[in-house]
Amino acid sequence: MVTRISTSQVITPIMGSKLTLDHVMIYALQDMVVRIRPQKMETLKTIHVPWYLERFNQGKLICHPTPLLNLDCIINILEFLDDDPNTLFACTLVNRGWCKIAISILWRDPWKFKRSSQLPRNKKIQMISILLESLPQHYLNTLNEKKMGIPIVSRKTLFDYAKFVRYIRIRSLEWHLTKWVQYKVGRIISERNPDLRRRVSIIVQVLLEHIFKSTPTIYGLIVNNDNYTSESLTSAIRNVPEANISLASVKTFTFGKIFMTMPKLFETLSPICHRINKLEICPSQDVKHTARLISNQTNLISLTLVDNSKTSNRRQTKNETFAWDNEIFRELLYKAEILTQLTLKNVCLSLKELNYFVNLEELNLLNYMGNISQENFQDLTEISLKKLIKFSFISLISEIYLKNLCKFIKNSKELTHLKIQGYNWHDPDYSITWINSLAKNNRNLISYEGPIGSGDVVALWILLDSCTNLQKLHLQCSRYNFYAPVPNSDLKSFDNILRELTRKQPLALRKLIVGRGWSLSSKGVERFISSRKKLSLPIRFEWNPNTEIIGDLSELIKRYRRSTKVHGYRTEHYF
Repeated sequence: MVTRISTSQVITPIMGSKLTLDHVMIYALQDMVVRIRPQKMETLKTIHVPWYLERFNQGKLICHPTPLLNLDCIINILEFLDDDPNTLFACTLVNRGWCKIAISILWRDPWKFKRSSQLPRNKKIQMISILLESLPQHYLNTLNEKKMGIPIVSRKTLFDYAKFVRYIRIRSLEWHLTKWVQYKVGRIISERNPDLRRRVSIIVQVLLEHIFKSTPTIYGLIVNNDNYTSESLTSAIRNVPEANISLASVKTFTFGKIFMTMPKLFETLSPICHRINKLEICPSQDVKHTARLISNQTNLISLTLVDNSKTSNRRQTKNETFAWDNEIFRELLYKAEILTQLTLKNVCLSLKELNYFVNLEELNLLNYMGNISQENFQDLTEISLKKLIKFSFISLISEIYLKNLCKFIKNSKELTHLKIQGYNWHDPDYSITWINSLAKNNRNLISYEGPIGSGDVVALWILLDSCTNLQKLHLQCSRYNFYAPVPNSDLKSFDNILRELTRKQPLALRKLIVGRGWSLSSKGVERFISSRKKLSLPIRFEWNPNTEIIGDLSELIKRYRRSTKVHGYRTEHYF
């Protein structure tokens, strides 16, 4: 029996335990599974494992039909592979027990892997084929009656795969079915082809009806932009009474810009879905049903409002200005005290009312399209969000007033993540006061992305001395104007800041990004990297592609990329 490292961390076994492992041992086993596909472990005589697992045969420990590991340990290991479908596929080949667990994880969110690097194309097509072949005969008859032109033969599958599905991604399902149809007909068909869209829409509705009948619950419903099959989703919900049960537990709902189908879907979901925790919707259309959906939620903690109604030139177009007496935003105010995360993207809105959101832990004001006046920024100075942990403010059009933001940030002393980006700073000389204020009032900072002046070296030293947990710095020149072309001669040198970072050597720092508006010398970079190497401190160093590089960094990059002495070290461009 392996000695327990920490009794407080021991995982309680679900079934009869032969071996109890704590979290450290679980991570070691997870690493073994990732490095060596599990179906090969039984044939390996030696595997490098931690000392506390050396006494056990690795094949018997993990892959034996009656393994030493109890069930909860195996589940924990396979849950770790949630984003690694290739290894999960390999895990299905170990034995019956592993197969059942791995299959349930693979099919929980089957359409989240679109990139080939995540899951090969043939595996994606295979998953669609398996799901279609496992359909009940009456659904296959429906497909044949619709003259699909693609024969689908029913066969008895090992599992009822539809019952494992917990997340539905409509756009991704469209994409997977499009590739499946193209594969079956043996040629590439344009995604805008009417006949292709007809086939995909029919299959989507049939699959969704089968899923709603089979699965006990759906946790996530993601309906992105331009989904021509979103009407099939509404029809499937209305056609299947069981959908009222499976959709009642939806915790995440994302809805993009699909104005024609929006009213029907929202009207259908409003009386069903009352437990949404995370909601992302567009406030530009169908105010009545959107407001009702928000109003019906009892557990809403995260809300994202994205206005996608304008797609023209960002610099010339100002989005619609919303008002808090709008029905949607009035419902939002009713939920103000229970929300812990709020994101407003492309939404122009008065900021005064943010004071009602007293329990906010994360606030994101992204791609703010309105022309924000100094008076609007003045509103921020009167807001106090004492529980705020993460704050992001990005403006594409208006100048950013650092002085006003500084007063707002002072009231949020628990802040750990801060991101401020804009096309221009109204008061660039205020950057030194800004950095000093962060050092004094926000000592818990882990990540800072924002402005700094080229001469703010002393302020940076104070910040590093005060915020000892800083892991990420993304520094933008406070005098940089995003829309005004800057000659290389006007770029500010980053060397003074890099010299201070080299001298101070913050131990927690793991990522440094040189943002817009800087020039960078190869000598300064080499001194910084060498100092980190001597202290065996890993760092990821990146720079903006518009950064002027003085000297040659190519040899330096090659040298440290190949180095094995600095564990986890990487030097690369920032894109």
